[in-house]
Amino acid sequence: MKSKGITAPAAMMFLLFFLLGGSLFSQVRPHHIFDNNMVLQRDQLVKIWGWANPSERVKIEFGGQVKSTQANQQGEWFTHLDPMKANTQPQDMKVSGKVDAVVFTNVLVGDVWVLGGQSNMEMDLSRIFHGDAEVLSANFPNIRLMTIPSSAGHLPKKDFERINEYDSWNDRYDKKGYWFACSPSTVATFSGLGYIFGRRIHLASQIPIGLIDASLGGTTVEAWLSPTTLNKMPENKALVKQWNEKEAAYDPVEDLKTKITNWEKRSLVLKSQGLEPAPKPVEPSVRPSLDRNFPGSSYTGMVAIIGGLTVKGVVFHQGYNNALGDARPTLYAANYKALINDWRTLFNNKNLPFGVMELSAGGEPQTLDNYELRMLDPAPYIREGQFNAFRDLPNTGYAAAYDQQVNWYHPQKKAEVGERMARWALSTQYGFKLGWEPAIYKRIERLKDRIIVTFNKEVKSSDDRPLEGFSIAGADQHFYPAKAEYLKIDNEKGQKVNDKKRVVVWNDLVVDPVELRYAWARNPLGNLVNDAERIIPVPLFRTDHWDYPEAPYLNGEYEEYRKKQKMLQQQAEELARIRIIQEAEKLLKEKKK
Repeated sequence: MKSKGITAPAAMMFLLFFLLGGSLFSQVRPHHIFDNNMVLQRDQLVKIWGWANPSERVKIEFGGQVKSTQANQQGEWFTHLDPMKANTQPQDMKVSGKVDAVVFTNVLVGDVWVLGGQSNMEMDLSRIFHGDAEVLSANFPNIRLMTIPSSAGHLPKKDFERINEYDSWNDRYDKKGYWFACSPSTVATFSGLGYIFGRRIHLASQIPIGLIDASLGGTTVEAWLSPTTLNKMPENKALVKQWNEKEAAYDPVEDLKTKITNWEKRSLVLKSQGLEPAPKPVEPSVRPSLDRNFPGSSYTGMVAIIGGLTVKGVVFHQGYNNALGDARPTLYAANYKALINDWRTLFNNKNLPFGVMELSAGGEPQTLDNYELRMLDPAPYIREGQFNAFRDLPNTGYAAAYDQQVNWYHPQKKAEVGERMARWALSTQYGFKLGWEPAIYKRIERLKDRIIVTFNKEVKSSDDRPLEGFSIAGADQHFYPAKAEYLKIDNEKGQKVNDKKRVVVWNDLVVDPVELRYAWARNPLGNLVNDAERIIPVPLFRTDHWDYPEAPYLNGEYEEYRKKQKMLQQQAEELARIRIIQEAEKLLKEKKK
């Protein structure tokens, strides 16, 4: 009997069948945020979404629930699971289409926290102080870890890829876009701050914790705002215009020529010093619209892509790239508040818990010798914007970081800050009674050559040494490092005692002080903490309104701005020299008496 051959159309169908992985139909596919080992949010409606054939019926089965929905004409579908209690027992989730199904295994129900920000959030657990011990002891199968692949762009994407991404900083490959159960082998390259935060919550609550790291190094706050918000805010008009003009003027050929010219100049200098030059550039720079700091690009590429996910809250740690030479602290303050509202809208919760981790300390430490120069820095103004967002918006937490000092822009002292943030979450979201709220400055009184500052809580020094970190200024705006001690008051027995809510601040060289600052530097002096919880630093503050100048946008104006900043730095150094001489002269006079 003669066999029937495969006709040409049938062969083409067979080839299509092979290329599509064995199915002539597009496979029902949930979004990649759903995966084996994931955590689903407890006590809320849980959104599940993905793609299938147009009009295809999709069924979701999990924890005894069966939900059915239908894809629209674009093949998009979504539904919600009913609220569920926390559950440490692994379960399977089945997502079925007309002819196929996807099964996710080892799924838990608990709390899902999103970790946002830049490289100080992204920094590996293995690289922070005590990180090696944390990795060694990270046997927590009910903590689950997900890192969103790095991505930036102005065009919205529906989903992210699951990839093995190359990390040029550490010369390694990291799997991103997958959920992993926490273990020493999976946690080493995860966010150190995020892990410390989640580990403490899990240990205290015994609830499964899912941590989603959506941070990206070298990013500004504007990169994490939605394009819609950016375009609505008049404050951002000049910034958006600047970036759009960069994009319009971008020419990859000319860009590469410029890079090579600059490389040639640097190479000549290096060779004259007997040093080996870097390799010659062979590719142009990333076009502006794909830059991680194009306004809204990191939001679009890494956060909006999981928008609608049901989560417990957000913890955000950022600020360094907004505290550089082109700093605009007033703009930053407005954008930070806008970011919190943006992310709350994205995750469908106007009251979403949002933890603010302030800008890390770093750079040259402030001393009495360089006091004035170190105060002339945008970093404390950026921290002020972060603190004001915490103070002004509901259901926010705050963790100070200025005291965790290392002379590097990636200070490795992360564990303490993660624990502080966890105290806020445990106290406000999990029902535990832990002190977390910092003592906050309320008001000042000016009394001749003294300023009395009042706090809403009792304060003390963290190390039982004299209080430090205060500075006072007269009308000339020259801030002098100040002495500080408790105000003495009479108790019921007529005895003199310390009023731990009020501190007297002075400098004998400032005869008529009008304004006061505390911990006002990038890497500041300052040892004031809560008296009840000496692990909670008093946030920086100032009483003046002498703002840091906002950087301009035009190249010519910016060059002039940088010259003025350089001149101010030189003046600050001169003021410090004069002050030190004045202090020495005063000391000599006192010794002669």
